[in-house]
Amino acid sequence: MSKKYIGKAVKKVDAQAKVNGEAEYTEDLINEFSDLLHMRVLRAPHPHAYLKDIDISEALEVPGVVAVFTKADFPKLSEFGLIIKDQPVLVGKGEKMRFLGDAIALVVAENDAAALRGREKIKLDIEELEIVEDPLQAMEKGCIQIHEDHDIEVTHYLNKDMCCDNILSDNYIDRGDVEKGFAEADHIIEREYKTQFVEQLPLQVEKGIADYDNENEEIIIWAASQWIHDTQADIAQAMGVPKEKIRLKQPVIGGAFGKKEDISVHIHLALAARELKRPVVLLYNREESMIAQSKRHPQIIKHKTGVTREGKLTAWETEMIMDTGAYASSGPAVVRNAMFHCSGPYQVENVRAVCYAVYTNNTYCGAMRGFGATQMGFSYDNHMDVIATELDFDPFEFRLKNAFAIGSKTPGGEELNHGVNVKETIEAVHEASNWQEGDKDD
Repeated sequence: MSKKYIGKAVKKVDAQAKVNGEAEYTEDLINEFSDLLHMRVLRAPHPHAYLKDIDISEALEVPGVVAVFTKADFPKLSEFGLIIKDQPVLVGKGEKMRFLGDAIALVVAENDAAALRGREKIKLDIEELEIVEDPLQAMEKGCIQIHEDHDIEVTHYLNKDMCCDNILSDNYIDRGDVEKGFAEADHIIEREYKTQFVEQLPLQVEKGIADYDNENEEIIIWAASQWIHDTQADIAQAMGVPKEKIRLKQPVIGGAFGKKEDISVHIHLALAARELKRPVVLLYNREESMIAQSKRHPQIIKHKTGVTREGKLTAWETEMIMDTGAYASSGPAVVRNAMFHCSGPYQVENVRAVCYAVYTNNTYCGAMRGFGATQMGFSYDNHMDVIATELDFDPFEFRLKNAFAIGSKTPGGEELNHGVNVKETIEAVHEASNWQEGDKDD
C-alpha cells in the first residue's frame, strides 16, 4: 500500500478558497445577472391525489409575475429518474401526485416576493386518495396501487397474501444449503430490526440558475450535481432535446452526501429559461429541500441465524423490506447493495436473503453515504451482539471467530483473496476501546 497519503496530513485542495471566500457557490453568481427572474414551485397539497383542475388566472395578475407554467405548457415533457424514469417534472391535469414534493406549477417573477404571492393565488381542485405510508401496508392485498403503470413479476413471496402491485424491485440470493445449516446449528436466533428515514442535511440546500443562449440554442445551468453527466442526460431526455444542448456548469458544492445525485432544480430552471429567454434563479429553503428531495431508505430487517455451541455461524437468513418512497431514484441499486451485505463481514457457508424495495407516498429515498449497507450494518452487528449475549459468548471473540479471512466468500459468492483485514480491524478496535474497562471508574 502506498504511504504517500495514508497516515499523512494532506492539505485539502480547495480549503484555502473556501476559507478566504474565493470559492463560488450558486448564490455568489446571482449578482452577475442584471435581468434575473425568480422562480417558486407550487407543490402537492396532498401526498396522494388526482389533479382535477388548476386555475392560474389570479396568479398571472399579481404585479411582477412574468409567467406561470404548468404541464399543459409542455405536452412533450417526459418523466425522469436516475434508474427508472418514473418521476414527473410537473403533475398535469388528470394526473396523480404521489408525495408532497411533487411539482404542479412554476411561478416566475421579477422578484422572489412576487413569485411567492403568485404561488399563493393558484387554485387547485384535487381528488384525494388513500395515503400509503407504510411499506407493509403497501404489500397487503387490496392496497391502492401508487404507480398504475408499474408491473413487476415478483419471483419470491413472503406469504400467500402478499400483494406485488407496489413493489419496485425484488432481490434474492441463495448460497449453500440454509436448511442444512439450520439443522447443524445448536441454537437458532431470530430478531427484527428497523431503521428510519434520515435526512442528509448538507449545509447547502438545492439551488441553481439557468440561462438560454439564443445563438447556439443551448440551455446553461449553474447547479450542483454529484452525477453531472447523468444529470445532463436526464434533463435532455425529459425535455426532448439533444444532450449537447444542455450545458451544466458546476459551482462549488456545499455538501451533498448522496442527496445531490437526484435532479432537483435543474429541469424546472431549464424549462423557464428556454421559454422566457432570460436567466432564472430557483433557491430552495430548508423546508422545501426536506420535503422535495431524497432521504436515506428506512428498512425493516429480519435476521434468522444458526450457530453452534462453539460459536460458529452455520446459517443466515434475511428478509428485508425497504421503503423507497414515491419514486425509484436509486432504490433498485440501494436494495441490492443492502442485500449483498446481509451477513456483514462474517463467514457463513449457507446464506439466503430476499429483499424488496416498495413504493409508498412518503418522500422518495435515494443515495446517502453507505448506500444501503449502512442500514444493514446496523442490523447485522446488533444481531451479532444479541447472539453473543444470549449464548454467553464474548462479543469480541465471537466476531473474531466468524470474521472474514483470505478465502472467505461473501453472501453473493465472491471469494476474497486480497485486502481482507476484518480481523485486524476488530483487534485494533478491541485494543483501542478498552471496552472491558467500561464499567470501571477512570
